[in-house]
Amino acid sequence: MLLLSLLATLATALAISFLCSLLEATLLSLSNTDIARMSETKPASAAIWRAFKEDIHRPIAVILIANTIANTMGASLAGAQFVRLCGAKWLVLFSIAFSAAVITWSEILPKTLGVRHNVRLAMRFGLPLKYAVRLFTPVVRVIDWAARPFTGGRVSRPGPDALSDIGVLARFAQINNLITPEQENILSRSIRLSEALVRDIMVERNEIKFLSTKMTMIDALIEAHLHHHTRYILVEDGDLDRVLGYVNVKDIVSALQTNPSNPTLSGIARPVLEVRDTQRVTAILSRLTKGYQHIAVVKDETGRTAGLVTLEDVVEAIVGDIEDEYDVVPGYVHKLSDVRYIAGGGVSMAKLKEITGFPVPDADPHRDLDEWLCSRLQKTPAVENQVVSGEVMFIVRKVRRSRVHEAIVERRPQPDAGKSKSAA
Repeated sequence: MLLLSLLATLATALAISFLCSLLEATLLSLSNTDIARMSETKPASAAIWRAFKEDIHRPIAVILIANTIANTMGASLAGAQFVRLCGAKWLVLFSIAFSAAVITWSEILPKTLGVRHNVRLAMRFGLPLKYAVRLFTPVVRVIDWAARPFTGGRVSRPGPDALSDIGVLARFAQINNLITPEQENILSRSIRLSEALVRDIMVERNEIKFLSTKMTMIDALIEAHLHHHTRYILVEDGDLDRVLGYVNVKDIVSALQTNPSNPTLSGIARPVLEVRDTQRVTAILSRLTKGYQHIAVVKDETGRTAGLVTLEDVVEAIVGDIEDEYDVVPGYVHKLSDVRYIAGGGVSMAKLKEITGFPVPDADPHRDLDEWLCSRLQKTPAVENQVVSGEVMFIVRKVRRSRVHEAIVERRPQPDAGKSKSAA
């Protein structure tokens, strides 16, 4: 009878410890991806495990409490029963055998099985663990209270990391050549886009190209030709805070053809979408696509125009910069005379100096003419802007989308040379 009692005590202790280790491994190895997959067939179980992951302190505490009680009580009771059955001289051997059994059958084996079959086990044991957590809640609170002097009363609760999981899986897939680097980049950008605000991708107020009700239709067409956009917001009397709508360049051309005598910009303006600069980019993407619009005016908290956002800006935030033929700044240099050249904004300063022979500043030889002029102007460049550097004058000739597309590079005669000629 005593032998049966000893075997029952050992079996009970090892079984409870086995189950606790199994649940611990299942809980810790279960990812958000596993839970999402589980929700397709077992939504109730998935909801339980999602709650466990969001507040993992409670289920882990319950599992460890039960495991500790089982091992401690099992060792104490089984040890006492063994001494009564075989005597104290064999207690050391019993302790070694019991420890080996605990390590093998209550630690290594169940944790291996828990990691390997975590999803199937989660579906089976989610509800029992939920009730166990409720049952042990008072014990967990007492333990938290006892540990408060060491933890400051705060328990670390890691939040959901589903977005991080997606990023890690995308990188893993790319490393294993399941997707291309470009696809991995799109996935990573899409994840970041979920947290991005409109103000992060919008065109700033001072860079907005607009049409005004003061303009004639011909003036508007010329302005559109200079900047090469297809849509422009229409403002009243040049005031960016009084947006009337937006105008499509095609409508300007059509109006000039069909009603050349008295066309007006207000007559062809279309309603424009207004969004807040604090809105999520994903929210305005839905509004832009559902409303078949490509442009939206961004307002700040005071109602003033803070910027402009287009469908292209949103797409670029996902796939990277999209450049058309007007975004590429040319890098040509053509000689007009011995002291005058015409240069594209994309030519490097080193190449410009080499071709012209002028004392062009080239502290950074890889910097192009457009970048250098914009840094010297310290504002959005405009046609006829001038920059003088020593005896060389730069005159902005063409601007496309806030970049210097073309400039005149002219060498001015030195004052000393003029004086010497006069003296002669």
